[in-house]
Amino acid sequence: MNKKLRTFFIRLLVIYLWHLMIKWGDETFHDFFDFTTRGILLSFFVIALWMSAVYLLDFIKKLKWFPHKKLIPYILFHIGYGYFFALVTNVVYRYVDTTYYKSDWGDIGYFNPTLTLALTLIFITNVGLYEYFKSDIAAKENEIVAEKLKRENAIAHYKLLKAQIEPHFLFNSLSVLSSLVHKDPYLAEEFILKLSKLMRFAVEQNDKIYVTLEDEMNFAMNYFFLIKTRFGSAIKIVNEISVDSEKYILPPYSLQLLIENTIQHTRFSIENPLIIHLFNDVQFMYISNNFSPKEKPESSTGIGLDNLSKRISHLGGEEIHFEINDGQFKVKIPLILNNSSK
Repeated sequence: MNKKLRTFFIRLLVIYLWHLMIKWGDETFHDFFDFTTRGILLSFFVIALWMSAVYLLDFIKKLKWFPHKKLIPYILFHIGYGYFFALVTNVVYRYVDTTYYKSDWGDIGYFNPTLTLALTLIFITNVGLYEYFKSDIAAKENEIVAEKLKRENAIAHYKLLKAQIEPHFLFNSLSVLSSLVHKDPYLAEEFILKLSKLMRFAVEQNDKIYVTLEDEMNFAMNYFFLIKTRFGSAIKIVNEISVDSEKYILPPYSLQLLIENTIQHTRFSIENPLIIHLFNDVQFMYISNNFSPKEKPESSTGIGLDNLSKRISHLGGEEIHFEINDGQFKVKIPLILNNSSK
């Protein structure tokens, strides 16, 4: 059963219970299950009560000053609001019943303590049921999203590991390392260290939905070191990220994927080097490079920018955006706050 249909049946059940409870307390209804015009109008009035309570509750929750996370003020607010609603309902119900249906309320005035108390309790029960079912549905939806994100991260992790142990990747890395051993032993040692950190990160982040921006930056810089060692002065990176990288998160391998994508699809040389620029503003970080596309791009890990965009969206950020302007290819990534760092 989908969400809208489930919500409809829940509301229908609650409305029917309201209908029966009010009939039970109102002796002018002679038959408990007699759906007269008067009873149907009562049901529509109950629908109006339900919907107004739901929309008001959703609206109030958006107000920053409303203490919806504090239990006592939250309950007191709904008791007060329920009592107010019961008074209004009492007056409207009596007026319509005596004016249009000529019902005899005897010496009962516009304020009926019994009816007011009953309506207040019904209203609070109504809100309680709504909150319970809504939170239960939201929890299940969050579980589905988390599972989906975990699966997509696992796919990304698998493909990244696959790319790293492919003969092509190992051949290039070992070829570079072989030439460095005799030419520059110190650089060769650093190359081995960076490569081991790269592989260790990929293994350690196997089950993680996100990593801090700092960890992702370190991973991307280790990856870029290997690429830089291979291509030399034909490729450069300018890192101007100025935020506290521990306070923000990204899906694992995000920056590495974008750097790899740039290298695989861009034509560059020592005379016309590829310059990758990392920078940020208040809400976004950017990765840009000089745009000179290859006619036949090299093969990549195949993880896909669409997959990355979805993973970022699941973390609560906007999807990533791409643009080409003034000879620059630029990717815009939302800065997602790490709530656990607060």
